Amino acid sequence: MKIRLEPLQPNERFRVEYALIPNKPNMPSSHYHDCYEIYYFLGNKAIYFIENKSFEVNTHDVIFIDKFTYHKTWYQNNDTVERFLIYISDKTLKMIEDQNILNKILQLFQKRKLLFPATFNKLMLKELSEKIYPLCKQNTDIISKLRAEFALLELLLLMAELVEKGAAVESNIHFNTKEHKIAQVIDYINNNYNSEITLDMLSKRFFLNKYYLCHVFKEIVGTSIIDYVIEKRLVEAEKLLRYSDYNVTQISQLVGFNNVSYFITLFKRKYNCTPSVFQEKIGKK
Repeated sequence: MKIRLEPLQPNERFRVEYALIPNKPNMPSSHYHDCYEIYYFLGNKAIYFIENKSFEVNTHDVIFIDKFTYHKTWYQNNDTVERFLIYISDKTLKMIEDQNILNKILQLFQKRKLLFPATFNKLMLKELSEKIYPLCKQNTDIISKLRAEFALLELLLLMAELVEKGAAVESNIHFNTKEHKIAQVIDYINNNYNSEITLDMLSKRFFLNKYYLCHVFKEIVGTSIIDYVIEKRLVEAEKLLRYSDYNVTQISQLVGFNNVSYFITLFKRKYNCTPSVFQEKIGKK
């Protein structure tokens, strides 16, 4: 099962959360949201799933999650979890007016996992613990929150600079053979969701028995292939409803639904409203 979570309230520009949790239960479902996320891990070891890929996460690793990207964590049994979570809205990033610099920041969220030098880790932990996190709590005054926002942007600029200089190490993806094959299937779906996709076609393309493919896909991803395709199309439709000027019929076609009535039915089932009402709610009408 995949769900949508929105950690930021409509009037929130960013948020920093800290947790030190003994025996933290694992997430049962992948989720996504309409904001950027940075996960700064301070525990011993965890697995982070981002779409079709899994990453082994160790102390001081930094995970970057782009908007509308499915993800979840998986911790070792009886382990104490310590981490910072940073949620960032477009409003905060748009404070950076230079498009070239902004692009360098946004590229961080395509890296997935980065390991920074020890000197930067020390600085990041100090800034988060002593300045940004204390200053951005709910009852903090506006000036303090603005200081926290500036400090957060400074950290992002430093990260981008370290990546540009080659001082930050990008992680390798952790795959077993079965995961690798399903990752290829998911990559194909993610790149071709607006075309016709059938189980028979995927079976032939990847030289897999379709019954085996269905079983392994459900085992690894947690949902059926058809449900995954539908979910991918609906998420892409949500992006277009938010950020484009296409009408509902055009969006239905652009994301791979040939029948607009079927698209509206599926969208309403997921979002509890029609695409048109959704646009009204977010101020697009």
